[in-house]
Amino acid sequence: MGAPLKGIEEVIRLALTDRSKLARDLGRVNFHTPASPEFYRWIEGLMMEASLQATIHGIEELRDRDLRQEIPHISIPTRIYHGVHDQVVSFALAKEQHRLIKNSVLVPFHNNGHGLFYDEKDKLNEKLAKFLQE
Repeated sequence: MGAPLKGIEEVIRLALTDRSKLARDLGRVNFHTPASPEFYRWIEGLMMEASLQATIHGIEELRDRDLRQEIPHISIPTRIYHGVHDQVVSFALAKEQHRLIKNSVLVPFHNNGHGLFYDEKDKLNEKLAKFLQE
């Protein structure tokens, strides 16, 4: 299902040439709800601690990996938790996953970007706990 090539190539270029800018930029777009400067610094620090090789490989996987042939074979209970305002992986991709995974449930987070653990952490914890009890 890959991500748009132009955007991914720019992320890879930044990873190789200006990782701190990449960490700052991604740290900001991961969340829909504004956070404190300290929170953003913490997220940026986590990104800077990641292996450059793993970072680039992960970005390449986002760009290159198309799992549409494998996804229909998922046969376990599946919940897709996804932020409607996600600027990293679009909500349209979550809808496509939901369409392809039989009996899956798409749980939209309407006040979220990519960082579900921050924007709507209470809702995420509630939905996960409920799913685990089913």
